[in-house]
Amino acid sequence: MKTDEFLARVQESGALGSRKEAARRSKAVVSALAQMVPDAETRRHFVTQLPGFLKSHLLAERPRYLKMTPDAFLQHIGHALDAHVPEAQRTLRAVYGALEEAVASGEIADFEERIPKDIRALLRR
Repeated sequence: MKTDEFLARVQESGALGSRKEAARRSKAVVSALAQMVPDAETRRHFVTQLPGFLKSHLLAERPRYLKMTPDAFLQHIGHALDAHVPEAQRTLRAVYGALEEAVASGEIADFEERIPKDIRALLRR
């Protein structure tokens, strides 16, 4: 999926005012998702599946693994967005929904198998 199409989906499903905001939020969510991956191989594989603008964003970050509860995960996203948890949850749904369309379903399933079960359940809500 091309960047413009991805951002249009996030913008529409997240009811966001601009593509720039959709890009900012997408980067925050994808960074948080990458931090849920416990090993470098899975993170690398996850990154290679992403649209180019997200891939380059993650490659520029220092990899790290954070073990969090679902509530802490949403707070982590909220902090990155300077937003409260309900807004973080809406953003997570919008971005993850676009990722599910942009990345092959088998790749999404592999990613979900490697993250903590409670975070996987959060993504499925």
